[in-house]
Formats: sequence, structure tokens, C-alpha cells
Amino acid sequence: MKKNLISFARILALSLLAIWFSSCNKSGGGNSTPDVGANDINTVVCIGDSITQGECVPAGPPYPSRLASLAGKTCINSGVCGERSFDTASRAPGVLAKYKPGYMCLLIGANDASFGDNPTAVGEDIRSIIQAAKAQKTIPLVATLTPTYGPHAWSDANGQAISVVIRQVVSEEHAILVDLEKEFGTDETLIQSDGLHPSDSGTQLIALSFNDKI
Repeated sequence: MKKNLISFARILALSLLAIWFSSCNKSGGGNSTPDVGANDINTVVCIGDSITQGECVPAGPPYPSRLASLAGKTCINSGVCGERSFDTASRAPGVLAKYKPGYMCLLIGANDASFGDNPTAVGEDIRSIIQAAKAQKTIPLVATLTPTYGPHAWSDANGQAISVVIRQVVSEEHAILVDLEKEFGTDETLIQSDGLHPSDSGTQLIALSFNDKI
């Protein structure tokens, strides 16, 4: 019960902040429009695995559709179930060229953690995705990984190691960090019983966390 209350309070607080920021933007709250070149500032591409796609192990609407409602922008769901970082790195330039988004939300690495992939290699894949976005003048928002429990608890240590590398790469590339590892903390109610995919409240927290940085 205590964890549920903490989770509810966190999500409620982020929801109120999202409403406040949205109100400021609409009323000319002093935020300057970032330079995205010929891209559409009102288009967001969300790239990642099943946590982004949301159709493989669903728990309510996937985070890109929730983000669209929060941000008032067109959010394209470019998640692919089972994808690993090297897959994403291969297809990201094409996705960015196709949609010409103002923003890219990147959440990748959960499957890499499960396969025991080297965190440094995952980080370099993420670096190449960030660089592809920057080359197109798309603003990259990059998330750390959500925790794993139960059937996937064994991969959590590697997930944490990948998140450490993600923070370093994001800092070096001057991208925007969305620290989902920190936001999720140790609240197991934010993850489904499979120990990997976010619950309905977890998915909402992902959307709120990205929205807070757009």
C-alpha cells in the first residue's frame, strides 16, 4: 500500500508539472523555440523496443500515445519488439530522415541487458543514434533503463551498468537525459509481473518523464 501511494504521488506530481509547463508554453511563458532546422518541432519520433511499441506485452496505451496527449505533439511510435541497440542504430537514420521530427525519444537497452551485451558496446550504439539525430537537427532525448525484477531480476545488474554508460554518452554528446532508472527507483508496482515491461502506471511515468524534457 505504501509503495502504491508513493507511486501515485510521484505520477500525480509529474502530471501537474506537465500541465503547468504546457500552460506556460501556450501562453508565451518565455521558452524560446529550439532550432530544429527544416524539421517539424511538433513531431516526435519515439524509438526503442517493446517498451516503446507497447503491443507485445501491453498495459494500457503505449507511452508514445500518452506523450502525444501530454505534449500536444504528433508522436510517432517507432518501437520494435525484441530490438537491441545495434538494430536501432541501423534503422534510426532512415526513421529520422523519413519523419523529420523536432524531437527523438530514445529508450533502448533492455534486451541488450537480458542478452548480457557489453555496456560499452551498447553505449556506442546509442552514441551513433544520438549523432544521427544531431546531424538532422533533431533534438535527442535519451532514457536510462527501467529496473527489472522477478523473472528478469538476473539482468538488472547489467541494466544498471548500461544506464551508467548511457549517462556518460548523453553528457559527452550534449543530448538530453531522461533518467528513468532514477524515476522508477525501487517501486516494483511500476513493472508488470514479468519483471521487465512497465505496468500501466509505469508506462504513464515514462510518458511524463519524456514530456518533462520536451
